[in-house]
Amino acid sequence: MRMTPWVAAVAVACAAAAPVQAADWPGERPVRLVVPAAAGGSLDTLARPLAQAMSDISGGTFIVENRGGAGGAIGADNVAKSKPDGYSLLMGGVHHMILPVAYPEMPYDTGKDLLPVSLFATVPNVLLVPAKASEKTVQELVERAKAEPGSLNYGTGGKGTLHHLTTERFDSIVGIDTQAVHYRGSAPAIADLMGGQIDFMFETMPSALGQIKAGTLRPLAVTSAERSAALPDVPTLAEAGVPDLAVTTWYGIFGPAGLPDEVTQAMRDLVNKALASDQVQRLWKDYGATTSGEGSGDFPGFASAELQRWAQIGGSVDLGKD
Repeated sequence: MRMTPWVAAVAVACAAAAPVQAADWPGERPVRLVVPAAAGGSLDTLARPLAQAMSDISGGTFIVENRGGAGGAIGADNVAKSKPDGYSLLMGGVHHMILPVAYPEMPYDTGKDLLPVSLFATVPNVLLVPAKASEKTVQELVERAKAEPGSLNYGTGGKGTLHHLTTERFDSIVGIDTQAVHYRGSAPAIADLMGGQIDFMFETMPSALGQIKAGTLRPLAVTSAERSAALPDVPTLAEAGVPDLAVTTWYGIFGPAGLPDEVTQAMRDLVNKALASDQVQRLWKDYGATTSGEGSGDFPGFASAELQRWAQIGGSVDLGKD
């Protein structure tokens, strides 16, 4: 059986080991956790308490560093080109599996230059409109878009992100034409949605839940296969009449290729301890996030399969039309 780049990278990591050893990590040196998006978004919201828990448990220092832009590619490129010593890590996710579709000429190779370390959250996505919008159901949004072809716009956290691809698939399934407005992360997109500068968007639960509860955003549907415990009264897209669009967002930690195997395992052990802490468990429940799922076991294998899956899905939509 042919090895994928990530599976092969895990197999040879020991041979490329850097001087740092598992017993020395993290030690007194601060560890950069690069969040490739603006502060305040879903990934940032989850990364900060996880970083704090990792610091508390290990006695080390884990610092969140926001490097947004290009749908997450700028932050990923920074980590991919960092020394593989365990002190520069990417808080990445499913969007990094999609980026090669939107940016074929990226300055790094996702499957070769980044090493999957550990999954840390899976969250549902939600279809949102401004609270003052007239649409109260998915069907009403679709009817308006069909009545005003090409006039509605939607926000994304960047070209090639999961929510960009999700919206294009949504448009294709329901037969509407809407225009993308790309932002440098989801936080500014949410701000414009609340202000009515854009008409709708798909967003992760942690980013949107506060505004939903505050009454500034209206949820029309969740994209998960089942309703979310965080929003039990909100239907799934399938229940709202949109089949074949069950999509969740997952987040994981990646390092530069060549991380020593012992250090990679030490990272996984620390992440698992942090995820089991009462503080993180409580916050994840509040945000509708889980730590289980397909990628919670063999994360490198899962990420490799996701990279291939999204390449196939991405070929079915036109990400360059906007």
